[in-house]
Amino acid sequence: MDCAPTVEAMVIDVMNDRMKSRMLGTFTAVCSLFLTTLPAVSIAEEAKLKSEPFKESLRTEANTGGARVVGLQFLGGTAAADLFAMIPQSWKRQDGEQATICVRTNSSDGLYDSENTYIVPDDLSEPVAVPHIDKSLHTDRIIQLHPEALGIRITRDECGSEGSDNLNVLARWRDAAPDGNFAIFVNSFDADRLVAYPPVGPGVECEPIRAEISVAFDKRCELTLPANVSRFKVELQPVKNRRKGRIETIIIEVR
Repeated sequence: MDCAPTVEAMVIDVMNDRMKSRMLGTFTAVCSLFLTTLPAVSIAEEAKLKSEPFKESLRTEANTGGARVVGLQFLGGTAAADLFAMIPQSWKRQDGEQATICVRTNSSDGLYDSENTYIVPDDLSEPVAVPHIDKSLHTDRIIQLHPEALGIRITRDECGSEGSDNLNVLARWRDAAPDGNFAIFVNSFDADRLVAYPPVGPGVECEPIRAEISVAFDKRCELTLPANVSRFKVELQPVKNRRKGRIETIIIEVR
């Protein structure tokens, strides 16, 4: 049998190769045009830890004291994805000095907490990435926590500075998909009820968090983010034995 290719077959192969080459060139050109017309992907700027080492504590016995409000954050996501801070443009310093934020985290079981000052980047057009998991020595412990078992509170200026708790921003885990609602994680201090009063509408009954252990904080007040505002306040009022307790006011600024 003669297996040598015929002249006709060789011509057809050459024509097929040329057709494939032209198609590949056309496809490459179209892809290049398509990619250049796509909008650029926004990349978050990163806040920088002001001083090393990263300040955190992991205890064998629970810390049951501390602040009433331990978290202001969007729900969902996981601690393994690390943090975003939703910092408004108004927090940029105008005097040439570095703007700072204080980031506090607390586990609901009272065994873990952290408190660190970060330097805010100049570009606040996107949520700011806050390295927390990357800095921690207890990553394995943190990523095992239920999303509602780790409260995040971010306030303006350095940790411990006068008035640093007055202004708050919302936090979220980087893999969360905010739906317009956020939560305030609160230590009810054994109140029978805890009611959150948003700027508009009726009070909202705070509910137990979904975490298994609730020592450092035990309630979740889920609220709708108000529209078209740059700053709003939420009032928290505990009720015990049918008696209303002292109201705590939380001021939140949004992007």
